[in-house]
Amino acid sequence: MEVDDCESVSEAKGQTLKKKIDVLGAMAKYNLKKQQERELSMRPATKQQNIPKGTPEKLLTKVEQEHVKFARKESDVGISEYVSKGAGFSAILKQRYSDFQVHEIDMNGTVIHLTDQSIVDYVSPPPSVDLAEQHNLLTAEQWKNIEDMVNNGDPKQVEIDVTEKSKEERQNIHKILRTKYEDEDVTSNSAPVDGKTIMKIFKMEGRKERRRNKQRRMGSIYTQFVLYKENQTTMEAVNTIARILRVKSACFMTAGTKDKRAITSQLVTVKYVEPLKLFDSVKSNKKVAVGNFAFTEKPLQLGNLKGNRFVIVLRNVLGDESQILANLESLKEIGFINYYGPQRFGTRHVPTHFIGKQLILGRWQEAINLILEPPVADGLFQREYDLLLARLEYKSSKDAHKAFGKIRKSHHTIEAQLLLNLKKHGKDLVGALNTIPRNMRLTYIHAYQSFLWNTVVSKRLSTFGPKPIVGDLVYAPGSIDDDVDPEMEIENETPVEAKTDQPNEKDGDDEKSNKKAQRNQRKVIFIDENNIHNYTINDVLLPLPGFDITYPANEVAKWYTELLRADGLSEMDFKQSTKTYNLGGAYRLVMSKPSDVKWKFARYDDPTLSLIPSDWDRLQKTQLPLADVKDGVYLGLILEFSLPASSYATMALREITKMDMSSEFQTSLNEAGSTKHPAPAATSDTAAKEPEVKRIKLEPDENKKSAAPAAASETAANQFEVKRIKMEPDSNQDSVAPAASESSENPGLKKIKQEPGVTSDENV
Repeated sequence: MEVDDCESVSEAKGQTLKKKIDVLGAMAKYNLKKQQERELSMRPATKQQNIPKGTPEKLLTKVEQEHVKFARKESDVGISEYVSKGAGFSAILKQRYSDFQVHEIDMNGTVIHLTDQSIVDYVSPPPSVDLAEQHNLLTAEQWKNIEDMVNNGDPKQVEIDVTEKSKEERQNIHKILRTKYEDEDVTSNSAPVDGKTIMKIFKMEGRKERRRNKQRRMGSIYTQFVLYKENQTTMEAVNTIARILRVKSACFMTAGTKDKRAITSQLVTVKYVEPLKLFDSVKSNKKVAVGNFAFTEKPLQLGNLKGNRFVIVLRNVLGDESQILANLESLKEIGFINYYGPQRFGTRHVPTHFIGKQLILGRWQEAINLILEPPVADGLFQREYDLLLARLEYKSSKDAHKAFGKIRKSHHTIEAQLLLNLKKHGKDLVGALNTIPRNMRLTYIHAYQSFLWNTVVSKRLSTFGPKPIVGDLVYAPGSIDDDVDPEMEIENETPVEAKTDQPNEKDGDDEKSNKKAQRNQRKVIFIDENNIHNYTINDVLLPLPGFDITYPANEVAKWYTELLRADGLSEMDFKQSTKTYNLGGAYRLVMSKPSDVKWKFARYDDPTLSLIPSDWDRLQKTQLPLADVKDGVYLGLILEFSLPASSYATMALREITKMDMSSEFQTSLNEAGSTKHPAPAATSDTAAKEPEVKRIKLEPDENKKSAAPAAASETAANQFEVKRIKMEPDSNQDSVAPAASESSENPGLKKIKQEPGVTSDENV
């Protein structure tokens, strides 16, 4: 190599290093600027709000400041402490929704994945009586008549006198007929005729009758399947399936809801819906898929899960590597404060715990006022402009008739249904509130409990540190049951929205539905000087206040009383004549320790490419473009861990980063992180000429070498085989990847799903 060539190579390396340092420095400054801007935005607003044309100015200038905080700080909901006191690092969460993947963990401890889309048929269990004994139940002539009816259609119907037979014998005949002629659509029923009991046996004619026969054979059997979804709520995905199948969404049962801005897999059960119909309902949907079909006798209930497995990418990681690793080790060995995340308190302008407090106080009109409180009038709400006008009208006149008249398109929202009921039954405020789905109403009051819990746990740890003290509560020995959720409610990462697609569903506000109200399922004891050495901070509990709860036997109990008194409440206010708002209370661990924690680091240049495969990628054998680059400009951290159902993954991330994990702040960081940068050695001109890289579907090849990203931990997960396929630049940058070839053996093959570019992603 010539000397000039060596000098040019050295100069190029120097320019590459300088560019990388410049990019990282710019990101650090941007993050600091955004944090400072956010702190300033929390100060009382003095700037005049933008007012829609024709809106009385006084309606917006008198809105209470606490009701219109769009960018709430974590400290607003009681979150302030950390377990480890070291420095944190800067990172972006959910820059792409595919960076946040959630897999439900069922009651058997199995992590749920979409792995198969084969269609299975229900097979009836064998009858309790041996088929060899069938001739003892019916005569040879009767069986011959049945065979002729099945094979020749003559006679059309066989009638048998079973008056002398017992109920058990008749049931066995029905079971034998269903089993023996399962593929022939034969059915039977017994009915009194002229004082006798006659069994009628016949073949179902017509599509509708055959469907009814199949449902009858399935009896109380439920179809169970895995629901895979991208960038939409569980309810949105279920509503899509229900609408196409023309069944009520309430027929679909889940153990809990999953995040919207994420890729998630969870179990669902539904009665009287065959797997093929479920599959066909979403086969052309690019964001929803179903599979892993099975049959079960028990439907899912809320809380029927052990927890969730998270696979998360943190992008644009900036910080000291040794400190990052120390924080990760602390998370693995000690855990994090088991805070309720900011999303627990809603993403809209009125925090849900404000509404919950009014419901517990029995101030129905105040609760309605908060639900209908108009937001700050800016572009964020223009898509529901009619709803904004309705809110403003109600705040001005308290005339539900006029307010409802402003609504043109938003009739499906909670606010619209609330106004409609107020219009019809103005004085029945409790009845109006009952138009809100019961789970949403419970969300309001649970949010108030959660706010108190967060506030107390922060003071508990700041005052006494992360260690047990005399008077703390712990579970009594032998009382821990892994199959029971101590809070009797589902906690998840899904932001609470003040709207629903099913406002008219029956909520069951009767005594029967209230049997599942919040109750204490485990016994607790106090820590004293004799047993304190047996416990750590990971064993300590704090109560969610209620009318049937035990409080710590130390100073902490006084804090609960003071907080409630400041809001005009006492413990007994959680027991009301309106049973929906009864809260017995529950217990929550102060700390949460994730299990099976793994991590690795990855360098990359293009923030629009995925760093982790999804269930759909694995199912379709989709090879991801090679995002991991050895000398990439950006550093990503890929984390995997499992949490109990009632713990928040964002609070685990908060512990290691020491950053605000609220969606508002993370979204602001995306403004800088969403720009695609060329590789450090490439100029902007050469980068523009780089061929476009797209996902393609490849057949498995054992001779191919898989690309293994650089790892910073022994726990690096197995990597997908990756192959870069260069394609000519295309003017249609957002086109869908080539369609996968269809197979008769697997009807699940459809167009490969491609996540939109970062800049076009919806913000939650």
